[in-house]
This record gives sequence, C-alpha cells and structure tokens, in this order.
Amino acid sequence: MILIIGGAYQGKLDYIKNELKKNDEEIFFCYDDNIDFSKEVIYGLEKFIKAQIDKDLNPVLYIENNFEKFNDKIIAFEDMSCGIVPIEYKDRLLRDYNGAIMTKFSKNSDKVVRLFCGIATIIKE
Repeated sequence: MILIIGGAYQGKLDYIKNELKKNDEEIFFCYDDNIDFSKEVIYGLEKFIKAQIDKDLNPVLYIENNFEKFNDKIIAFEDMSCGIVPIEYKDRLLRDYNGAIMTKFSKNSDKVVRLFCGIATIIKE
C-alpha cells in the first residue's frame, strides 16, 4: 500500500500520474460513498468520508471492515489535520475521521508520501 497525502491542490494527482506513472483509467476518483476496488488508485478519499458522514454512516468502520481491499492500492487523500478546527459538527467529524483513517493507512502502508507546494517528501519507506 502506498499513501499519498497533502493539502488541497498540493500536487497529489500530478505525483500519481508523473512519478507513479498512473493514468486516469487506473484511478478511481471518489465522489460519493462508494469505492471501486477494481482500480489501482483510490483518489480523493476525503470525499468518500464526507459522503459517509452525510448518510450518518461511520467511515472508520467501513475502512476497518474492508481494510484488506486496500492492501495493494495507492490511496490519496487530503490532509486536513492542520489549521483551524471547524465550528460545524459535521465538519469537525470529517476532520476527525479523516485523521483517524489517515493514521490507520499510514501505519499499514509500505510508503507514505506528503505533497506540499508540489514537492514530494517521503515520510515512510
């Protein structure tokens, strides 16, 4: 498993396409509360997490119950752990779930890459 993290618009998708040599056909772009595990890359997991919250589901439980399906994937999602804690409950829940899931993935990943201003830093290998 490879985990790619970084803030919004920091170059995660460019890194996946250019450095890891993946094209759009190999990438599943999260837009709702479903994940297509047939793709090699799962991109935008924060959107999946938000969709689960909007349906009053617990995305941490989903990840735990399906964790083995992520083992051979490249997973990319937005790091929202820095900055101001949101006022709205669902926004705080998104931030909390995002952090919990990111922690689980990072502990179990073979490689973790953080993108900041388009610069990749390998923080685990």
